Amino acid sequence: MLFSTRPKEDRRDLYDREREIDMIKESIERREWVSVIGPKRVGKTSLVNVAVKETNNAVIQVNLMRLYDPRKKQYPKEDFIRLFLESVNTSIRNYTALGKAIRIVSNILGVEGQGELDLNSLKLKARLKRLRGQDISYLLSEMNSLARDNGKKLVVVLDESQELSKVMGVNFSSIFHHVYDNCENTVIVFTGSQSRLVERVLRNMEYSEPFFGRYIRTVPLGRFTRDQSVDFLERGFREEGVKVERDVIEGVVDLLDGIPGWLTLFGSEYSFGVKHGLKPNLEKIVDRATEEVKSEVLNFLEASQSPFRYSAIILALDRVRSATLNEIVKVASSILGEEIPEPRVYEMLKRLVDLEFVMKDGDRYKLQPDEPGMRGTVMAAKEILQGRE
Repeated sequence: MLFSTRPKEDRRDLYDREREIDMIKESIERREWVSVIGPKRVGKTSLVNVAVKETNNAVIQVNLMRLYDPRKKQYPKEDFIRLFLESVNTSIRNYTALGKAIRIVSNILGVEGQGELDLNSLKLKARLKRLRGQDISYLLSEMNSLARDNGKKLVVVLDESQELSKVMGVNFSSIFHHVYDNCENTVIVFTGSQSRLVERVLRNMEYSEPFFGRYIRTVPLGRFTRDQSVDFLERGFREEGVKVERDVIEGVVDLLDGIPGWLTLFGSEYSFGVKHGLKPNLEKIVDRATEEVKSEVLNFLEASQSPFRYSAIILALDRVRSATLNEIVKVASSILGEEIPEPRVYEMLKRLVDLEFVMKDGDRYKLQPDEPGMRGTVMAAKEILQGRE
């Protein structure tokens, strides 16, 4: 269903992503590593789910967002290793070499493995701290061999891979170097909701020893165009058996600006309301999306070292809509009642662009154009500054 709000696993539930699916599948077939880059809520996880499932390979799917804590700038090594081993544990349940794979993991940890391992038990916590990058490389080598022996490739999906940069004590470039050069049957797929940060992580890795010179293909994933957004909603409503006036659809497209996640939420909620005799309320649907963005931005602001300055910059952009660095410095300084140094505003704007709360076009900055993104970001900034008073 096009309007399913759950991550998709079937090509029929995706709209107009055939080219990108085929790019990922061909990359896996050629054993080439790939990164799926695009703005938030455009469906990267669903795209990768569908593409990887269609290749019928062994998969280790690591959702790095499970490490996310807005109060932390870094994550302990053992947290990553526990998450990684849990993902391996989930993966090996689906494949024929279960017993051997369990023994491999158990041998690394130095415990008896009789089935799934309880990686959160007190018995294993100290051992997780002692695990090294070489252990992860060894485990991936063994899983690579198991997949090959079963006539499959091993696909490792690192979802929200910008979080790798926050993990302490793990040399990922060294691990990836080992896998790239020695695990010819393994492909790594990187995705992330903060595309600029993902690009930076991968670029830094590609130009750092010992991974220097290895190639990672990029598959870009963008917002829908206006015509695609209208067509997506019309197809989805036909699939739901719901009739919606064209002017309603065009009004929604104006508000949600091609973000598939928001369009899907609207289609799902609107269809449900019509089917059950409820009057669909567009404003409530937009409010729900807005609250999600607000929470995300609040988490960032509250964890930052300069929440008031960041908030003033956001509110300055809300006032002037599109502005140069110098204009933002003046308005933000006026809002706070203190002068903010221009170099500091520049660095903070760069961070907001990286996190995709703000867009940059040439020398001008503006808030994200979709209504939930803009409204949620501004609401979060206002809440922070109200706490200053």
